[in-house]
Amino acid sequence: MIPKRLVLFDIDGTLLWPDGAGKAAMKAALEHVYGTAGPIETYQFGGYTDRRTVGVLLREAGLPPDRIWDRFEQVGPAMGATLCEALQNNRHAIRPCPGAIELVDALAARKDILPGLVTGNFRQTAPVKLSAAGFDPAVFRVGAYGDEAEDRADLPPRAIERARQLTGGSFNGSQVIIIGDTPDDVLCGRSVGAQSIAVMTGWVERQALEIHQPNYLFDDLSNIQRVLDAIMAPVVED
Repeated sequence: MIPKRLVLFDIDGTLLWPDGAGKAAMKAALEHVYGTAGPIETYQFGGYTDRRTVGVLLREAGLPPDRIWDRFEQVGPAMGATLCEALQNNRHAIRPCPGAIELVDALAARKDILPGLVTGNFRQTAPVKLSAAGFDPAVFRVGAYGDEAEDRADLPPRAIERARQLTGGSFNGSQVIIIGDTPDDVLCGRSVGAQSIAVMTGWVERQALEIHQPNYLFDDLSNIQRVLDAIMAPVVED
């Protein structure tokens, strides 16, 4: 059976609270690879991809573009290793957001829904965070990751194409649902006609989400049936 919906989750602030783990891992990785992490202590991560973040931080530190991108492929593995070591030593307490595990489990049990990721995280760090929060990363059968693009809006088309390759089906317009906690999550799927579900479990004020008019806005994901109803709402034909 080809799924009827492709549900793409953000990670930080949507599925889990990272307790500073990603920022600490990036700081250590950038210092290891480049010798500096730039102004990372004051940088606001919310909604941005890690590729964009690395570029901004290192340009602010005065590094030339060729040096930044020539070494970029080293950053993800360094972050993944650092994050694993930090979690093994209990330096961070990554926790699931309310209802997130239960919702993902409910989606994974259905044949008409394909769960996936559209995340600003590197592909090396996303599964580490998910596992630490109690998720099975294998449930998210497709994804697009923050090392692949600076602009988050470039990620949904990648995930959609990967879903097509995996299932043999096509996912168009409102068959695609993006769930996230920032304005960037709400906006990133507009070019492909995706529906958006915004949640208040991140670090963004309600008004900042409402102004971008998500299709649905929930305090959290704990009312599983309401979220499922939003996901399975009738597809709007173009």
